[in-house]
Amino acid sequence: MLGIFISTASLGAQENLDIGNLTKEQQKLMQEQRDLIKANRKAFKASLTAEQLTILENAELSKEERRRALIVSFTKAQKNLLKENKAKVNRLKAQFRATFTHEQRQHLRTRNRTRSGEDRNELRESIRRDRNKRKRDNGGG
Repeated sequence: MLGIFISTASLGAQENLDIGNLTKEQQKLMQEQRDLIKANRKAFKASLTAEQLTILENAELSKEERRRALIVSFTKAQKNLLKENKAKVNRLKAQFRATFTHEQRQHLRTRNRTRSGEDRNELRESIRRDRNKRKRDNGGG
């Protein structure tokens, strides 16, 4: 549940690169980013009040209702913490992307272009099915 608020900050293009194709510097930056995300998540969890933890554990509410209730209960300090965490991760992502070689960028572009329309349609359909299943499971549909 907390993942909704503390983005796992998908590494996006970083995850699509083969680890073998990354330089030592890039591998180090990627690990720093992962470590930062974990530290941010831990710090935010530590900032939750007993009331907020109760909201998270309330099984009578759907996930969406818990998310909304929790967001409303955030203190100014918690909102600032989330904002700062996001900014730090975005800076690290930009720093990582800046290290891409021309070949790495080209490789990513090629991989993204070579996906067939059928693959994209399968992905869309899979996402649609998963979304509908979650809605049914959470009483939202």
